[in-house]
Parts: sequence; C-alpha cells; structure tokens
Amino acid sequence: MMNTTKRVAIMAITAALYTAFFALSLMVTLPNFTLLYLPIILLGVFPIWFGWSGLVGSMIGGFIVGAFGEQLYFFGWVEAICALIIYGLNWLLIARNAAEAKTKKSLVMLIGAYALSLFVGLGYLLWQETFLPALWTPEVALSVFVPTYALNIVIAAIICPALIRTLSPKLRSWGMYSGTFDEWRNRKKVVNGQENS
Repeated sequence: MMNTTKRVAIMAITAALYTAFFALSLMVTLPNFTLLYLPIILLGVFPIWFGWSGLVGSMIGGFIVGAFGEQLYFFGWVEAICALIIYGLNWLLIARNAAEAKTKKSLVMLIGAYALSLFVGLGYLLWQETFLPALWTPEVALSVFVPTYALNIVIAAIICPALIRTLSPKLRSWGMYSGTFDEWRNRKKVVNGQENS
C-alpha cells in the first residue's frame, strides 16, 4: 500500500502533467479551447498506474486548464468532471489482462474501454458546454464530436498501450502501480482481512 506522502506526490505530479499536456494541446487548437487530445493519453494510463491519487490529480489539472487555460473560470469544473468520467470509466472497465495488452484480444479489449469512456466523456463535455457555460449550439457540438472523437481515439489506441507495456514494470518496482480497479479492490480486501485477523 502507498503511504500518504507518495499519494500526495502522485496527485501533484498528475495535476502538473495534466495541465502541461493540456497546455500543449491548446497551442495547436482553437484559440483558448481544446477537447482533450494529449490529456487523453494520461486518462488512458493514469488509472492503471495511480488509482485514486491519479484521479484527484487529473481532476485538479482539468479544473486548472478549464478555469485558466480555456478561460472558463468558475466553469473549469466542467473539465474536471470530464476527467472524472473518462478516468473513472477506464479504471472500472479495463480488465487486468487487457491492461497488460500482450495479446490481440487484450489489446482490442483495452481499446474498446478507451472508445467507450471517450465516447461518454466527450459526449458529456460537449452536451454540458451547450447549456452551461453555453459555448456551443447543439448543431456545432454534434459537428465537432465525430472528428474530435476520431482524433482522440487514434491517439489513445496508439500511445496508451505502448506506454502501459513499457512503463508499468518500472512503476510496479517503485511501488507506485495501482492496477485496474479490480486489482486495487482485491488488494484492499487482502490488507483489510490481514488487519482484522
């Protein structure tokens, strides 16, 4: 199990990385606005690596870039909720054998989880922003959805499995690997069972 110092460090690092990746995406998109792009990489790997700590860091990073990078100010929470949705779904949906992405079947399962979480998260983001803070009309949101979804899923499908295979063993050796939600829950049960006995 991770200690509190390590959890806080992970939150700070994930928030900083999320903010930096989002800032890089802002440089190549619409003025002061982006719909994920580089942060989708982090939302694809952080759930497996960092669990709850990474979720909190990603939400903080999402709020920072929404509030200050996209100049949504108070409405930066919209980006934080989008990060919560995509991160949470990835963490819940990715199975252990899919997270390792060693076979074609596991790779397809991993990309399927990414596709579903991105669909729901991006759909929420565009829907929310048509009403509050009313950045889009529904027609514009629909026209933006397909190309944005396609770009993000290609980025996630290519980069995330490679990062997971490459960096997961190192993070495990450092004691910073959370694993899928099922792995985390099973470890928690074992630890609680040992404490009770």
